[in-house]
Amino acid sequence: FTCPYCMNRIITVTTPVPGVLTWLLCTGIFVAGCFLGCCLIPFCMDSLMDVRHTCPVCRKELFLYKRL
Repeated sequence: FTCPYCMNRIITVTTPVPGVLTWLLCTGIFVAGCFLGCCLIPFCMDSLMDVRHTCPVCRKELFLYKRL
């Protein structure tokens, strides 16, 4: 991929970040009665988080994949 900011050919760096799906699941688990820390489980699972793609050279965000 060619970064549109620094014009280098790169492979993006991916980072999981909490998104809407993560917060909805956390709230749902909390409302269901699991408020002793179980509601934080969605924040530990990368498959439930959004994914941020950044350039390893200039560190600019190139894309944000949203799960929901």
